[in-house]
Amino acid sequence: MPLSVGGVYQFTDEQSHHAKVLRLRQETVRLVHDGKAFTAQITETGRQYQAVVTAEDPAVNELPVQVTLAAAMIRKEKFELVLQKAAELGVTRIIPLITSRTVNRPEEDKQKKIYVRWQSILEEASAQCERNRIPVLEKMISVNKLPVYKQAQNLFGYERGYEKSPQLGDVLKQEDTLIVIGPEGGFTDEECDMFLENGFSMVSFGNRILRAETACIYALSVIGDSMERTNR
Repeated sequence: MPLSVGGVYQFTDEQSHHAKVLRLRQETVRLVHDGKAFTAQITETGRQYQAVVTAEDPAVNELPVQVTLAAAMIRKEKFELVLQKAAELGVTRIIPLITSRTVNRPEEDKQKKIYVRWQSILEEASAQCERNRIPVLEKMISVNKLPVYKQAQNLFGYERGYEKSPQLGDVLKQEDTLIVIGPEGGFTDEECDMFLENGFSMVSFGNRILRAETACIYALSVIGDSMERTNR
């Protein structure tokens, strides 16, 4: 729903429920639509909540470049943690990957329900950290289809790359970036070769082997810090 100063935003039933649980009464909230943010004053009418838009919020709480995270599917609760933290760290797009060593492979008939939950996680995390946009969540794809999502800068983490690959922070440029993180057990040699043949660069996250979810959070933290420092 488009927003404009003086307009009224009607909360959904779910949003009204959250507002009631939080006991919001005539509070100022931040609403976002199509990348623009607004401040609004909440009012309660019975069980429903609405907010009168009072002003445009000029703050843009996004990274200066687009960052895409391609993350291999891992255990349910860990992947949901990755989604939450990726949204908080400013990622633009998330691509769930199926790799040779992926254990968690949701059946197709269950994916719709899973995606509804994932989208909710992204929306809540984005609202909590006052982002202007919610990350785009792509459909699950096989790792060999990933090259179609290439950006200006394309990197993949390799847990055995400490001695032969540069550190992630040493190669980053101020440009749109795709970072690829593997599952528990990492990428196979064949998958690494596929990345290299398609113009991806191998990077190291240090001399310790990180869990898949930790690697995602580490990589996005380093990328976000680098991009925001350079853009100051």
